[in-house]
Amino acid sequence: MKQNWLKAILPHLAAIGIFLLLAFVYCAPVLEGKIVNQSDMKNVRGMAKEAKDFYEATGERPMWTNSMFSGMPSYVIFTGPGANKVAYMNRIITLYTPDPVNMLFLAMISMYLLLCILDFKYWIRVMGAIAFAFCSYNVILIDVGHITKMYDIALMPAVLAGIILTYRGRLLTGAALTALATAMLIYNNHLQIIYYTLIMVLCLAVGAFIHFFREKQLPQFFKASGLLAIAGGLAVLTSMDSLLILREYTDYTMRGSKSELTLDQDDVKQKKSTGLEIEYAYDWSYGKAESGTFLIPGYVGNSSGQRLSASSNFGQQMISLGANEAQVEQFLGQQKLPLYYGAQSKGTSGPVYVGAIICFLFVLSLLLVKSWHKWWLLAVTIIGFILAWGKNMAFINDFLFYHLPLYNKFRAPAQALVLPSLTFVILACWGLQEVANGKHTTQELLKKLKESLYITAGCLLGFVLISYFFVGFTSASDASMLQYFSQMMGGEENGKLMIRALEKDRSSLLLKDAFRSAFFILVAAGAIWAFLVNKMKWQVSALIITVFVTIDLLQVDKNYLGSESFVDDMSYMQDLQPSPADLQIKQDPDPYYRVFNLATNPFDDASPSNFHKNIGGYSPAKLWLYQDLISHQIAKNNMRVLNMLNTKYFIVPDQKTGQPVAQRNPDAYGNAWFVKDIVWAPDANTEMKTLDYLNTRDSAVIDKRFEQQLANFKPGADSSAAIQLTKYGLNKLEYTSRNSQEGFGVFSEIYYPAGWEAFIDGKPADIIRTDYALRGIKIPAGEHKIEMKFEPKTFFTGLKIAGISSTLLLLLVVLSLGWDFYQQGKQPEITETKNIKK
Repeated sequence: MKQNWLKAILPHLAAIGIFLLLAFVYCAPVLEGKIVNQSDMKNVRGMAKEAKDFYEATGERPMWTNSMFSGMPSYVIFTGPGANKVAYMNRIITLYTPDPVNMLFLAMISMYLLLCILDFKYWIRVMGAIAFAFCSYNVILIDVGHITKMYDIALMPAVLAGIILTYRGRLLTGAALTALATAMLIYNNHLQIIYYTLIMVLCLAVGAFIHFFREKQLPQFFKASGLLAIAGGLAVLTSMDSLLILREYTDYTMRGSKSELTLDQDDVKQKKSTGLEIEYAYDWSYGKAESGTFLIPGYVGNSSGQRLSASSNFGQQMISLGANEAQVEQFLGQQKLPLYYGAQSKGTSGPVYVGAIICFLFVLSLLLVKSWHKWWLLAVTIIGFILAWGKNMAFINDFLFYHLPLYNKFRAPAQALVLPSLTFVILACWGLQEVANGKHTTQELLKKLKESLYITAGCLLGFVLISYFFVGFTSASDASMLQYFSQMMGGEENGKLMIRALEKDRSSLLLKDAFRSAFFILVAAGAIWAFLVNKMKWQVSALIITVFVTIDLLQVDKNYLGSESFVDDMSYMQDLQPSPADLQIKQDPDPYYRVFNLATNPFDDASPSNFHKNIGGYSPAKLWLYQDLISHQIAKNNMRVLNMLNTKYFIVPDQKTGQPVAQRNPDAYGNAWFVKDIVWAPDANTEMKTLDYLNTRDSAVIDKRFEQQLANFKPGADSSAAIQLTKYGLNKLEYTSRNSQEGFGVFSEIYYPAGWEAFIDGKPADIIRTDYALRGIKIPAGEHKIEMKFEPKTFFTGLKIAGISSTLLLLLVVLSLGWDFYQQGKQPEITETKNIKK
């Protein structure tokens, strides 16, 4: 019997329509041409500006940028268009919708696909898709601008969908879907989310092995696993244009290598790991009790900066201390207050809230679901929470940090909550499916429903009691806020009253949100009960649950990504406009000098990189050499080091107005110079210490490991000796040198051995690491042309691999889907492989 394709596809088209409508309604300002005012994306704009301008002007790929940290590879910023053809799939699958509609739509489509493959009922699929996409963590990521992270989170269900489909016997289609979803995941390139996805996939594979072993079908398991391994390998190859070069680059950064210095205790600790320092990596460790945010959004106080109304306890306390209501409303309209009192010492932008109904259904699933899938999903859930607790579960996480492969490359453990955020939704949907599939008696379902309600109510009450009797409502930020409030309200006693009022607001928020969650749970439980006792049809019950899941999440999400988060282009660009100080500096005709902006946080802000070659910047993957220079020299304001970096201008706040003003540094050494002496250091520690006092204009300090390359060389420089920059580019620098003696030239360029090569009159010359972080070259007597070229062979090898493999992958996906449709057309209906239970 021929299948009615139109009838089969209409429900899916309807689901797509629902997802598009919901995403556009939630992000309605995009219809007016507005964009999300994302702080991190402004940093990205500054980081990439010089590289993008270079590409647009020359058509040449920018491999290096001088706009941050005195120079670094641009691999993690911008290198022009890649060779990976999978890049087009982001836009195609999201139907060319604008940001951030596309990210929410992708998350919904991805989860819907997984739930279709699990063969759940229609409204369960829709509910699960909405619940997954609108988890509060996701909209917070969009609000701050963590775009690649959100794309990769959105794709996690699609990866699972392909793997599960393959294990169910749809080998070609499943492997093709796995390859495509994994290729997109790797292309979007948030390595920490990719790592968590790999953990999840390994748990699934272990669960599948146990299941197939029990069913005595191990050959089928190994056949499917082998095909999945090929699919995964092909997916990795498609991103070789980024992966190969990032692997090489990581060996020189804070993320993948360790400083050679052991000058203080922190450096000694760092020697334990070839990745990040454990204290730095443990920033934003979720509290164990803080995990209650999954059920109660206001648990531990929402965010570190939240607006209160004049009717709040804080506002009323201000009024009782003499402020009038207009003053209070003005103050609270301008000032965000720290309601957050959780365990994350760095604060937070908001909680990870998956929804009260989802938590209730998750508990129900644990009581009802018999499938082998429950156990690996539960394992992923537990692993996610343990990893997210970081230093708050140190006896496990410390061991993992030092022994689990690659784990020490990542920071912010709370990100691991993406795992339970996903598994909660899948299991919640599975629990609802068990209610509807007719496999349980009504009596059994009513009993489990009641037990789930008791357990969830117990969790609600438990979290409230924990806050009141164990955690309390005090915050780590209260000490600094006390000083601020004391000055503002006229004394320490009044300041303490304001802190107490803030604690009352935290307490009120917890109680309000706990009752709110109880309401949504009761609605869902009531809808299920009405279905079970035949007072409501399944479709109506499921629709009610879907609607209230949506209302629940969107009400919370609007606190973090609301209409005020969107701005027009003019407002967005205001923060990216140059100051008078920037404009004054840019009048300098010199093509290449550096600027140190002290009017901002110089090493956590890339906005100065929009306008200058920057001493500072923002990057989670700084070169270790430069981080050492920051920590041991630049932070101590060593002017000889700043001069050798060619810091021609400083931007500082005016003492009277606070506005940034430009100050020229007449002592900057320029782009290159000859030195008259070389000081040999026995190790990196001595090399760094020597910079404390060395006159870097006349002398250079070099580690003894390079002594053989210079072979007892004694540099000389006559009175007119000079090195002049003649051509500036990101991938190539050209100089002329003049010196009657054989000399040693120091270049104010950051040393990076993986790609930079030097040539004197066309002949190769060694680049020596000089002054710990710069480049030095032995230069013959006379006049010479010196070139420095950055042509990392690894990158161009990766481009070729990515271009070929991504083309092959897309071709195989099309062919496998075509073959699957052909095979399905020959069969009356789709049947699952015998004995492979859901």
